[in-house]
Amino acid sequence: MSKVLVTGGCGYIGSHTIVDLIDNGFDVISVDNLSNSSEAVLNGIEAITGKRVKNYNIDLCWEEATHQVFEDHPDIEGIIHFAALKLVGESVQQPVRYFRNNLSSLLNLLDCMDQYEVPNLIFSSSCSVYGNTTELPVTEGTSLQEAESPYARTKQMGEDIIHDFARIHPEYQSVLLRYFNPAGAHP
Repeated sequence: MSKVLVTGGCGYIGSHTIVDLIDNGFDVISVDNLSNSSEAVLNGIEAITGKRVKNYNIDLCWEEATHQVFEDHPDIEGIIHFAALKLVGESVQQPVRYFRNNLSSLLNLLDCMDQYEVPNLIFSSSCSVYGNTTELPVTEGTSLQEAESPYARTKQMGEDIIHDFARIHPEYQSVLLRYFNPAGAHP
């Protein structure tokens, strides 16, 4: 059974992803500092799947704490990185906070991927990387535009960082998810 680390695992998208991973036979570890979520979500995951997921209540910007997760679980084979500050308006008022959080957490995870030889990454990007495009419908081939907020810029920069990381690590796989607002729920 493959082990996957889901960051932001107590959030909306992260928790639903965890349910699907467990339903498909994966062993899952969560990291969520609970700044925009609740550990009670783990009870819901357990009610649906019958399995209790371990959550590390840490800030991924803390290098030592992030590395400790990988020390505790040297068999992690993939990372799905949802954890980030996400409020566009707030990012305009607090740009440094958004850059520090969203980029430092990604850099710490990439460092762990390298050090602990974790071969797979799925990065939660955003449709905001397309900026104010006039090209509709938006597809993967749509050109990226100037970011309209610090939040969007952190996602564009995150994608660039992952591209650079992938160039020197061709043995690793990475996927960039650019999605719009999600909807839906488990029963």
